[in-house]
Amino acid sequence: MRDRTLKMVVPAVEPPYVNYVNFSDAAVSEKGYGPGVVIEILKEIGKRLNLTYEEVDLLAGGAIMEYDRSVVSDLTYPFQFEPTGILIRSPEKYEDDTLLIVTEPFSWEVWVITAAVILISGVIFLGMTKILKKVHQEMSVTPFESVWVFFSIFVQQGLPEQPRSWSCRVLVALWWLASITLSATFTGSLVALFAVDKTSLPFQNIEQLVKLIKQGKFEIVMDENSFTRTEMIARSKLPVYKDLWHEMNANHKVKYVNGIARGVAFVRANPGYALLGPMSTLDFYAFSDCKVILINDGILPVYLSIPLIKHSIYSPYFSTKIREMAERGFTQKWITDYRSYVAMQKFSECNSTITGPKSLFIVFSIDLRHKNAIQTSKLGRSQGAFWVFFAGVVLGLILFCGEFIFLFIRKKMRKNAPAVQPFEEISTVSPHSIHSISVPKIEIVDTGENDNQKNLRQRNILNLSLDLSGIHH
Repeated sequence: MRDRTLKMVVPAVEPPYVNYVNFSDAAVSEKGYGPGVVIEILKEIGKRLNLTYEEVDLLAGGAIMEYDRSVVSDLTYPFQFEPTGILIRSPEKYEDDTLLIVTEPFSWEVWVITAAVILISGVIFLGMTKILKKVHQEMSVTPFESVWVFFSIFVQQGLPEQPRSWSCRVLVALWWLASITLSATFTGSLVALFAVDKTSLPFQNIEQLVKLIKQGKFEIVMDENSFTRTEMIARSKLPVYKDLWHEMNANHKVKYVNGIARGVAFVRANPGYALLGPMSTLDFYAFSDCKVILINDGILPVYLSIPLIKHSIYSPYFSTKIREMAERGFTQKWITDYRSYVAMQKFSECNSTITGPKSLFIVFSIDLRHKNAIQTSKLGRSQGAFWVFFAGVVLGLILFCGEFIFLFIRKKMRKNAPAVQPFEEISTVSPHSIHSISVPKIEIVDTGENDNQKNLRQRNILNLSLDLSGIHH
């Protein structure tokens, strides 16, 4: 097998499988990117066997593996598993209403639920404070003030007065936790709205596309040189593909173009058309051109291989080496390298323009694959805050009942406890009332004191006697 010349056919230049046809290493340095996955595979095998390529022993392209093709050619081990992509013209840029930009971070469902929860919280809090005020000296609020308490928490404002009962405190505290989550979600969504433009796609999957085709709003565009995908649609037993084939075959809602590049150009210039083609190839066009966009959901997945002439002596060797390259990640690396090159050359252009949905490519690069990834996740991210609130309501009601049980038990214990006589109140005796009070006879020893000193000492002794008498009683 060594030192031979193999003839090949290059059906089309379709990145990332065939970027250009040149087997020299100097071409990579000159162009700045590799020749494509198929040409890279042929280069690696050619270096090992010292092969020279001419035409036409093999097909230098990503061929879909099918039984009919395996009958007339040798198909190598597949180097890529790839679905069929759907490319459309980018829809017009979505414009937010400036007056409603404050409400845009949350969907209307979140706003409705938030308003309902604030009202329900106010009603619960009002009832709890009125009942607890009679037995627990709870704060007093009007219906408006009760609702305003939770609105103030929602907008991150303080409370003029703090509740005193544990049930009301827990309800308010968990509302604070819920409001923190809602505030963080609101802030993040608002930042995303300013940082990322939002586009509205006409459809998200093949089922929605077929409905639009039936309504006359869309037509299919396909490469006339690739009949395999057309045959796959025609042979499919799934209802959605049966409907699609009926529209294409019976109602002629399909346009064939010569090559993927012309199909992309046609879709770019004409709204209402959807191009079906290799997803990786269409992804590079979408990544480098702001005027077209690739639908995330792929259809009709297939394996890609390199066909050789039937009974070729190179078939086993090619399959073994391609399998090694695929398992070691070389094929994916070549695709990623070319994608990086395209990103450096074209991404800045898309990012600098103010027209068109440039942001969707940014969203793709950070794995937010759906056009409404931000909008559809708002309710999901906000659910945690409402669960925290509902936990606060339940816990608050439990403590509300617990406080009444505690008060009832304490009152019962006091009722059953033995009565205790209170101490008699003892009044301080003034010097002027000393002679009017009958006290035990106390012998006063003459110490040479004057009258004022004697009266003061006698009053102190009298007060001490009264205190001892009260303790005795």
